[in-house]
Amino acid sequence: MLQELRALVDDLVRDVVGRVGEEARDRAVSLAIVQYGKDRPRTRVSDLVAQDAPVPRHLDLPEGWDVEASIALTIEYPVGHVPPRIMPRHAWAVLVTPAGQVLGLPRAIPAGATCRLTWTLPHEIGEDVDTLPPGDREAVAQYAAAVLLDQVAAMTSGDHSSVIQADAVDHQEAGPNYAARASTARRRYHDLLGIDPKRVQAASVTVNPPLPSTTGEHRLLFRRRRG
Repeated sequence: MLQELRALVDDLVRDVVGRVGEEARDRAVSLAIVQYGKDRPRTRVSDLVAQDAPVPRHLDLPEGWDVEASIALTIEYPVGHVPPRIMPRHAWAVLVTPAGQVLGLPRAIPAGATCRLTWTLPHEIGEDVDTLPPGDREAVAQYAAAVLLDQVAAMTSGDHSSVIQADAVDHQEAGPNYAARASTARRRYHDLLGIDPKRVQAASVTVNPPLPSTTGEHRLLFRRRRG
């Protein structure tokens, strides 16, 4: 539950929580839950009936759908086949209507047909609800700790308030030390979830355009056939 997650964050960075306060700790926990939801989406499966109004051939969004956070993953039609018959992604789309969002379907699907939607929704954690798997609780706490450590690193960076030389050195080193701890906590989060932090970086592509000839004209390149 939420209180247990707060206590775990306190155990990881008690010195930091004492400095920034419990409200900052709770905001960091909220950010960590949001990030965890992106990396480990909470999924739900709903059977929905194809409708014909207010727009032709669509699915109404399921109960519990969060307009700002939920994502439609797959639509199965017809339902019940093995292996499942998943509709191609280009065949359906989220449509915005005056009445709100709907999932537009191909006209080939008859009105009244049942489609199976797999979709995501945000994780929740509170006093009475907790959708975080117990095995991932430490990971979420580590991410919250990284957020707090980053904040304190920024607060102490370049802090020269002490008039005693030895203390001044300690203040100067505090920022980098907190930043290093934040990096370690974030790396621990990725390790616990088995995530490669570089996975979202676009692969680089190198293109070598043909150079102009000595007369400034384009070269004609021919490939020699093998065999």
